[in-house]
Amino acid sequence: MTPRIDLHTHTTASDGRLTPEALIVLAQERQLGVIAITDHDTTDGIPIAQQAAGESPVVIPGIELSAEDDSGDVHVLGYFIDCDNQAFQQTLVDFRNARESRAKKIVDNLATLGLPLSWERVLHFADGGTIGRPHIAEAMIEAGYVSERQEAFERYLYNGAPAYVPRKRMSVEESIALIHSAGGAAVIAHPGLIPNYEAIIERVIPAGLDGVEVVHPKNPPNVQAHLRKIAAKYNLIMTGGSDFHHPEADGSITLGTVTPPDGCLDALRARAKRYA
Repeated sequence: MTPRIDLHTHTTASDGRLTPEALIVLAQERQLGVIAITDHDTTDGIPIAQQAAGESPVVIPGIELSAEDDSGDVHVLGYFIDCDNQAFQQTLVDFRNARESRAKKIVDNLATLGLPLSWERVLHFADGGTIGRPHIAEAMIEAGYVSERQEAFERYLYNGAPAYVPRKRMSVEESIALIHSAGGAAVIAHPGLIPNYEAIIERVIPAGLDGVEVVHPKNPPNVQAHLRKIAAKYNLIMTGGSDFHHPEADGSITLGTVTPPDGCLDALRARAKRYA
């Protein structure tokens, strides 16, 4: 029997709201056999989750790199990465330090706009994980400036919004190369959120792109159908996952509700071996 699989999850090591241990408990409750932890720009939650999981679920070491293209954010997932690769980890440290400096500048901009925040509260919401705009949004909600994350982003934090600060840029090609350097397979995340995803996918195939996330909550059926054609044309691995960050406001749980295409896991494992 094929185990239930979710290849896109987040923990408090980045912008998820469950600790790695709590995510494992939830995965066990939902009878998942395999999960990939793909936190933003960090692998810190993976060894904790693997220890908590024991034999089940199997925890695939992954990451979601925050790449950027001229048209905006283009995230790249990495699977079966070597978390002990020191050069890889140093690059992540440098990248996270740049994210923290950026976050501080955003907080300064908010203060200029008449919306002062305590940096300590932003750190509180990051809870030791990679600091990002979602944590600033949470501090804004607590301060009463906005009612929800989406409002914070739309009014203040999105690209071009009043408090926005550009981040240290990592291109899609650089992200693919970094994942390969750590022995992982590189996959474009949630293309349905990228306006010109087909052009970007075709551009980075020579850089060694391994796959594309076909099944994702933000990929509508027509986009999924189109991505399947692109994957077949360029021999890309088709992946999928729930992009789970936390239980929804109504108490519903998306973890394990989005299943990758058949054969995906074996294909990723085989492709990653090319870079080991």
